[in-house]
Amino acid sequence: MTPKRTFRKLTENIGCFTGSTNVGLVSSGPALFLIDSGDCEEDGAALVSLIRDLFPGKKVRAIINTHGHSDHCGGNPALKEAFSCEVWAPETESIFIENPSVPLDIYWGGRHPSGINIPAFRAIKPCEVEGLLSEGEMDEGDVSFKMISLPGHFYDQLGVVVTDKSGGKKACFMGDAFFGLEMIKKYWIPFMQDPLLFRESVSRIEGEDADFFIPSHGNMFGRDKLPAMAEMNKLMTLEAESLVLRIVRKAPATCDEILKEVADFAGLDMKLSQYVLIGSTIRSYISRLCNDGKITYRMEGNRLLWYPAG
Repeated sequence: MTPKRTFRKLTENIGCFTGSTNVGLVSSGPALFLIDSGDCEEDGAALVSLIRDLFPGKKVRAIINTHGHSDHCGGNPALKEAFSCEVWAPETESIFIENPSVPLDIYWGGRHPSGINIPAFRAIKPCEVEGLLSEGEMDEGDVSFKMISLPGHFYDQLGVVVTDKSGGKKACFMGDAFFGLEMIKKYWIPFMQDPLLFRESVSRIEGEDADFFIPSHGNMFGRDKLPAMAEMNKLMTLEAESLVLRIVRKAPATCDEILKEVADFAGLDMKLSQYVLIGSTIRSYISRLCNDGKITYRMEGNRLLWYPAG
């Protein structure tokens, strides 16, 4: 099924293809730049068709991938084939884009079993990364780009702040360093590698003086809504940490036992996809609480049990 997308123009040279994963579109003369590429080849093909219809005579010069999760780079191959464009990404994230089975092993915690039929385990094609990105600024004629480091959700994630020189307005494309209200309501515990770094990245975004803020998942919003949205993103992680602490204070528990209590608390009847992704996220929360000295562990009867510290 071809993903449904709508193009929204934000400024003369900045726009966004809204969808399950929002894709930024930046124009400078005959060149176009995409920020992420959607979640699969069909999504990439749909973007190719939309770009050709909306921007006749222009070609995509580069795809800027914020990070290496499949729902952000799955459309790369179709776009590269159509436009002979390059892919630019943070150095660590480029490993995952070029080797897309690696994130699946990270989610699973070892070599993942084949045939897991969930979107996060969708088999996407490897894609060469031609340009490695880091924090800094790039001038591209009608626009300028500022790359900002936003770890926490994944290893080396970057956000992209685009300035349209024709009017001076700025758009901040945040990747998964910031979730829209719709996502928080639907997935109250989204995938997380390090909740502390995630909160620090949210604070970094709060310091950006932009006119438009675009999460990869959820509706864009203006500067006036940023403080409230930032607070919700931080509280989401703090509530999850608090829940894990309450669980281990009741009784020592294994990671799987903590995961079960979290799922029971949320009223979830977990399927395999939720077990894998929420389980990986819960282990990240446990590691953060352990590193912060709030919980500790002991081996008992060949079981790794988590306790409150002190």
